[in-house]
Amino acid sequence: MQPHKIIYYSDELHDDFANTKGAKPIKVTADYKFLKKGPLWRLGSFILYRFIATPLAYLFCRLFYGVRIENRRALQKIKGGFFLYGNHTQHACDAFIPTLVTFPKRAYIVTSTDAVAIPVVKMLVRMLGGIPLPTERKGIIPFFGATKSLAEHHSVVMIYPEAHIWPYYTKIRPFDDGAFLYPVKTGRPAAAFTVTYRERKIFKNRHPLITVRVSEPFYPDTSLPANKARRKLRDEVYDFMVRSASCDQPEYYKYIKAENKADTDDPDS
Repeated sequence: MQPHKIIYYSDELHDDFANTKGAKPIKVTADYKFLKKGPLWRLGSFILYRFIATPLAYLFCRLFYGVRIENRRALQKIKGGFFLYGNHTQHACDAFIPTLVTFPKRAYIVTSTDAVAIPVVKMLVRMLGGIPLPTERKGIIPFFGATKSLAEHHSVVMIYPEAHIWPYYTKIRPFDDGAFLYPVKTGRPAAAFTVTYRERKIFKNRHPLITVRVSEPFYPDTSLPANKARRKLRDEVYDFMVRSASCDQPEYYKYIKAENKADTDDPDS
C-alpha cells in the first residue's frame, strides 16, 4: 500500500495529531465532579450507553473498519473491575473500541480536557463515561478516588498511556509508568489491547481495517514497593503491545522524524 499521507514529527512523547479545534481550554480542579451520582443522571447515562451508544459503536466499528477482536475472552478471567491500556491511533474508534472489548462491563475512558470543553458535546462525553484528567495537582486525589471507585464496582477504566493520537501509526510509542499507579494502589488487575491494521482485499486505497489484540490479565506485584511494581506493570503492558504490533501492517500514514526529512524525497504532508 502506498502511504495516503506523510506526517513529520519531532517528539514521540508530546507531538499530537488529533487536530482538535474549537475547544476552549478549561481547568479541571479539585472541585470538579469526576463522577456524577444523581439518580436521573445515572438513569440517562445507563440508557444512552447501553441502548444507544453500544449498538452504534458496534455498527460503526464493524461497518467502517471491519473491527475484529482477538482473545477478548481473556478479560472474562477478571472478576470485578480493572484498568485497561491501549495504543492511541484513532479518533472515533478509540472512543468505541473499549466498549466492545470490555462488554458486558462498562468502560470509562480517561480523556483530555478538550473532550469536555465543547458545550453540549461535553455532557454527552460525561454521560458516556469520559473522565478528564485534572489540570492541577489538587485534582489528582479526587480523580484517583473516582477511578478507584469505578474499578472496585466492576467497571473498567480505560487509559491511553501514549496520551496523544497518532492516526494509523503502526508502532508503539514510548510511555512512562505514571498511569500504572492506579492498579498498584487499588490492587485491581490491568489488561491491554493493541490496535493493528490489515489491508483491504477490495478498495485497497481506502483506510485499512482494524484488528484488536487483547492481552491476558496482568496483576500488580505486591512483593515490590509501589514505584517498582508500577514500573514492572508498565513494562509487561508495553512488551505485550510491542509484540502484538510487530505483525505485518499496511502503512496508511507514513511517519518520518523531522531530522530525517532532508534524507527523503517524499513530498511534504
